Amino acid sequence: MHKYFILLFFAKLILLIVLAEQIMKKTLILVIVLFPLLVFSQNSIEWSDDFSDGDFTNNPTWSGITDNFIVNAEKQLQLNAPKEVSRSYLSTRSEVFDDATWEFWVKINNTTSANNYSMVYIISDRLDISGDVNGYYVQIGNTADEISLYKQRGSKRVKIIDGVDKSIDTKPVIVSIRVTRTKDGEFSLFRKRESTNSAFNDADWIQEGVSVVDNDIQGSKYFGVLAQSTKSNNKNYIFDNISVRGDRLLDVTPPVWLDLRLVESNQMVLTFSEEVDLSDADFIVDNGIGAPSSVQLSAGNTVVTLTFSQNFENGVIYTVQANNVKDLAGNPLENTEQKIGILEDVMPGDLVINEIMFDPFPDVPEYFEVCNNSSKVLDLSRVFFTTRKKDHSFNTPCYFPQNTILLPQQHLAIAKDPDTLRIVYEVPDTANIAFVEKFHSLPNDGGSLLLVYEPDSTILDEVTYSPKWHHTLIRSSKGVSLERINPEMDSQNPDTWHSASTDVNYGTPGYRNSQFREMAPTTSPDDEKWFYPDPEAFTPDNDGQEDVCFIRYKTEAVGYTANIMIFNAVGVKVTQLTSNQILGAEGFLIWDGKTDRGINVNPGIYVLYVELINADSGVKKIEKMPIVVSAR
Repeated sequence: MHKYFILLFFAKLILLIVLAEQIMKKTLILVIVLFPLLVFSQNSIEWSDDFSDGDFTNNPTWSGITDNFIVNAEKQLQLNAPKEVSRSYLSTRSEVFDDATWEFWVKINNTTSANNYSMVYIISDRLDISGDVNGYYVQIGNTADEISLYKQRGSKRVKIIDGVDKSIDTKPVIVSIRVTRTKDGEFSLFRKRESTNSAFNDADWIQEGVSVVDNDIQGSKYFGVLAQSTKSNNKNYIFDNISVRGDRLLDVTPPVWLDLRLVESNQMVLTFSEEVDLSDADFIVDNGIGAPSSVQLSAGNTVVTLTFSQNFENGVIYTVQANNVKDLAGNPLENTEQKIGILEDVMPGDLVINEIMFDPFPDVPEYFEVCNNSSKVLDLSRVFFTTRKKDHSFNTPCYFPQNTILLPQQHLAIAKDPDTLRIVYEVPDTANIAFVEKFHSLPNDGGSLLLVYEPDSTILDEVTYSPKWHHTLIRSSKGVSLERINPEMDSQNPDTWHSASTDVNYGTPGYRNSQFREMAPTTSPDDEKWFYPDPEAFTPDNDGQEDVCFIRYKTEAVGYTANIMIFNAVGVKVTQLTSNQILGAEGFLIWDGKTDRGINVNPGIYVLYVELINADSGVKKIEKMPIVVSAR
């Protein structure tokens, strides 16, 4: 609204000037020219700090490990850490991003090395620049004694401008540094060696490396300085003459709710992707927990700790609502609901391998998917996955991402390139796909994939898969995943697995399988018959719709053995489903529409022939019923 008051002010001013002398009309021209500049310059930012006030806690305010820094007698910011290996930082608010220039002076009273160097974060999304952040920083010093520009995405760091080796191979290092970034994302890095701390000018700047365009990270919230030092270098880092100017990037991206976990019997922690504003927020938990008695926001404004008057209970899944949470730009949280429960130990059968992509197309990563087949909330921090060697021993363990939690019946796909999977398989937004750095190759001709509980090496699940398990319509396994029909079924039984449907591009990473079938019957059996097909008509065309037929049974007593066959309409046997199989009281077998030679049968009416014999009683029973193989 302040723009409208400014406009009204100038309108009144214009009216007064029109009635004044001619010289005042010249002033009018000046005001009219300046007015649009006043309105449209609000996106520009300029700030500096030469520490001449002897204080780094005000104007601007620097936060971080404040006990490890002082303003020295020369009015410079200096490291003053304990005599030990340390990683000390200070950060201050800075949204400069587009058409930007960052300049600063650095002095290191020693040579640099792998353990002694400085990092100046020109762009950061977090106040704490000592850990995982998204941003860009200049590193002054390393074993190459160079000045280089890096991009950091979480814990991953990539050098994007490689400075000249040995450019600061001196003792002490005294250098001025300039970084520029255009609106199009082109970064340039410059240095100016100086014997003393001097004012900035445009002479004698030397460009480091070559300019580079990088738009991977958008926007900034902080500028920071960091010193990595050994105990003998605890006072050897000095910073001064910091000057920052440019435009902010308009923030239209909503915050993301990254993590939720219970940390105490009555406490939970919520983690967000960026700083949040809780001034209008409220939280509520169901199942009798209610609103928190205490809400605490971390110093970095990204972690919220909620304390409740009621304790959480085992076996209960709680729904947490986070209402009216927004970022500092006012963008509201979109996903306002998550579920959580008390973590329980993983036991065999709780966590199963649910899908395997062992033969992907070029430039598409292999993946496999797990499913929480229990009613527990599982923590996978002590579970690893691996494959078997030819001598049947384990390969080296590969681990799930830290803090991986699975709710009951939730799926999780693991891959080295989740973004490509999302594009290739056009997965829904709710698909749960995680990045892992280490992933054993899955042999195209078959192999064994295992889930292992690390503390005692208990095998939680194992699948010895084969490309022969694919549907006969799949002429090549290339780009086609094997899906488990139901998590309750036997992992090592080929009948448990089916090729993913054509309708999902042959893969469903991170969400329910296209070939999933409920274990419970979908049709009502004839009470007089012990066997019946479910469904009575199915279409084995690999479209994900009724691709297999469950042959369900329920006997009057245990101890029966069965011979089960499929005949065509003229009485020719097309396949033998089982021979002298001992049956339980109830269960099922599966027919996928194939002959004994692995060829799909033609559409038509077939006969299910069941011969039952009870060796104890001598009872023999024969049942026949139709099964329809149809085509869409």
